[in-house]
Amino acid sequence: MPFQLRSDTITALRCTNCGRLLRRDSSIIVKTCCVNSSPWVFCGKECYRQFMVKWVRNQDAVRSGGKLRVTL
Repeated sequence: MPFQLRSDTITALRCTNCGRLLRRDSSIIVKTCCVNSSPWVFCGKECYRQFMVKWVRNQDAVRSGGKLRVTL
């Protein structure tokens, strides 16, 4: 599962999910086991939630041999 990093060391200027400009006080920085180069940066909880839905869905597909779950 992804884990959250301190947000006072922000280097990106845009949200990874939606591309909005970031504010230091509301940004969420997350590192996953799959991303080795740089952490994911999100503008808020909603973008982070959307990322988690996609990320968990992809992780389940890897475990099940390439079959994606159907999202309702």
